Amino acid sequence: MNKLRENKEFLEFRKARSDMLLSRKNQLLLEFSFWNEPVPRSGPNIYELRSYQLRPGTMIEWGNY
Repeated sequence: MNKLRENKEFLEFRKARSDMLLSRKNQLLLEFSFWNEPVPRSGPNIYELRSYQLRPGTMIEWGNY
């Protein structure tokens, strides 16, 4: 990371990005065991990203969808 702090082009990019960025959030995600693992597909694709907030004891119901 120290090398990036010395890179003028990267610093200019970060400044330009910060002018456009309102917020950012990083998450570590785990897949559900009952859904198949996604495989790479060719072509331009559109993906829908979903977020679920589960309650303890409700995983069996989720497996039925």
